[in-house]
Amino acid sequence: MSKYPMSKECRSSNDECLRPVTSSFGFRHSDFFRHSSLDILVTSGATYAFVTALLLSLAGAARAQDKVILQRSNFSARVAISGVIEDYTGTEVSIRTDANEATKTYPAAEIVEIQTAQSELHTRGLKLLGEGKVEQAVRDLEAALKAESRVWVRREILGVLVRCGLRRGDYAAAGTRFLALLKSDPTTRMFRLIPLVWAPESTARAARGDAQTWMLGKVEAGRLMGASLLYDDPELRKEARSVLKELSSSTDVRVRVLAQMQAWRAEALTGNLGRQQIAQWQKRIDEVPEDLRAGPSFLLGRAYAGQHDYELAAATFLWLPLVDDHDFRLAARACLEAGVALDKIGQRTEATTLFREVTQRFADTPFADEADALLKRSAENPDK
Repeated sequence: MSKYPMSKECRSSNDECLRPVTSSFGFRHSDFFRHSSLDILVTSGATYAFVTALLLSLAGAARAQDKVILQRSNFSARVAISGVIEDYTGTEVSIRTDANEATKTYPAAEIVEIQTAQSELHTRGLKLLGEGKVEQAVRDLEAALKAESRVWVRREILGVLVRCGLRRGDYAAAGTRFLALLKSDPTTRMFRLIPLVWAPESTARAARGDAQTWMLGKVEAGRLMGASLLYDDPELRKEARSVLKELSSSTDVRVRVLAQMQAWRAEALTGNLGRQQIAQWQKRIDEVPEDLRAGPSFLLGRAYAGQHDYELAAATFLWLPLVDDHDFRLAARACLEAGVALDKIGQRTEATTLFREVTQRFADTPFADEADALLKRSAENPDK
């Protein structure tokens, strides 16, 4: 069994809802052989095959048992519901507690934790990702996705594959997986994983082609991804920014908010923002759901740095590595820039700590080498 914690804090930080941990639930075939009647049956060769089949069936049923932990609005204590989860979307979970009973549904907002079985490939893929072995993780997770029959667990795997794509800077793969996730559940609680560009970086040819296709499509989230990737494209930037402007009036609040904040990108890099405008950005970010704040917070950090308000810049950048690191590369970049900001105001010890964090925790990102160079420079010039 594995656990998927789903508290409000989890849903807005660190992707713990996508990181299973070992639970105390277990199943042993030997448990069934402790009953004397079964011992007698097993001694009969005529019934051996039947008992074996029965035990395997019971073992499968035991493994199939899921558990949903709820914090209901009208109860002070948590409620545990056991059964088989039929579906789990951004709005509700459906669970069948008995084969002869109707499916029961509970609001997603009341879910604290979900416990379920995972395949070996799924578990190993998550472990490899946690160890920074992204390529190996992707292979296992792709295989787990093909083998998994439960639609809602397939979504969980798709979400992890989106994170893998973001970690590798592979926007084509991340975007494709995200659209599959969204198609399966338009209300997905993993919308924050949408692959968007928040800092200047080159776009691979394959991603550029996919971005054009997405931007011209009918799915708003796809159009948002495409416009984001092509925001600085020499040939398509005008069209991309026009699409963002259009999406800024979307009826989907998630798309609308992110499209509006993507439009901040050019201004965030100029350093010409006034304090009043920066204060408006801060107020706007405070109003949006926490799980959509990572990218906008990076832009706000850049705006503070442009005003030489390095202490606030560092504090804002640190939202990503400390609270929401779902976009691992962006979190690494934010951690590095927080260190640079602190270094500028003489907080060398704190800056060194953040640079070292980038070289260790974010070692597989392009920013680890830059952080290492800053550490060496600091060691060679301790008084500067």
